[in-house]
Amino acid sequence: MLLDLAMLTLGCGLLFYGGDWLVDGVLRLAARLSVPHVIVAFVVMGFGTSAPELFVSVNAMLAAAPDIALGNVVGSNIANLLLVMALAGLIAPLATDAGILRTDGTAMLASALGLGVAAMDGVVSRLDATVLILGMLIYLGLRWRRSGDQDPSVDVLPTSLGMAVIVSGAALLALAVGAHVFIDAAISIAHRLGLSEGLIGLSVVAIGTSLPEMAACITAALRRQSAMILGGVLGSNVFNGTIVLGAAAWVMPVPIGADFAGFWIPAMIGATVISILFLRTGFTLSRRESTIMLMIYVVIFAMAGPASFAAGGQFDAVMSKSDGV
Repeated sequence: MLLDLAMLTLGCGLLFYGGDWLVDGVLRLAARLSVPHVIVAFVVMGFGTSAPELFVSVNAMLAAAPDIALGNVVGSNIANLLLVMALAGLIAPLATDAGILRTDGTAMLASALGLGVAAMDGVVSRLDATVLILGMLIYLGLRWRRSGDQDPSVDVLPTSLGMAVIVSGAALLALAVGAHVFIDAAISIAHRLGLSEGLIGLSVVAIGTSLPEMAACITAALRRQSAMILGGVLGSNVFNGTIVLGAAAWVMPVPIGADFAGFWIPAMIGATVISILFLRTGFTLSRRESTIMLMIYVVIFAMAGPASFAAGGQFDAVMSKSDGV
């Protein structure tokens, strides 16, 4: 247990510094590429910090544990909004740009609804995965083309493109390694405490893979970089619901259990709608709204009840497969 706690601390340290470096790297890249920093945040922070979700979900499917793969995506998306963004909003109210919310918020809602539609027949097939991934690629292309209409200025010191790439790369590496170390330690502790596979997948793994977003967003909140937070959270959720789930379904079609179809996926869609509504009220996410979001996060797990956390038996296979990678 002491070794697990030490690894947990190490993972948190890597996540903290990785988040700080990522904010620096994203701002430097935006300045050097002369594009709005929210665009770079959407791609680098959104996809980069979704790497742990991608790793866990693909390995879960290789180990024939679809509930872990789906729980990781759905649980992470809920946590990104009601936990990560809410915590950032408590640190400093988030000013919302109407254009960002209209485009990136719409994309996030579309990806959540797309996941729900794909799950309606009880399985996310390879065809569903292809549609989700293509939709994401098309959106990225359109988003990039429209970036010329936005203010490209970013207040950072001049730096070389090579240094910006190095800083961003080091940040993503620290975040990925930190998340992996943290997840392994957290799962080990959870098993020692006798927690079930369902609870681990939807809470420990989901929150663990959301820690990169949390570290980056808290750092951005301390620096009053609202656009970075929005780009990172919205981007991460879009990537999770399209690229991450699509990659997992390409390994093997993902069956949708009754708990996911009847509760967790609707809860994810509901969290998405609530978050967008709060961001639209005065185009600011206030501390009061952030507090309500945190309360909703707790209520969701309270409403799920013990039945959603029935022990499975496939989780150990996922971790054994991951340890061999």
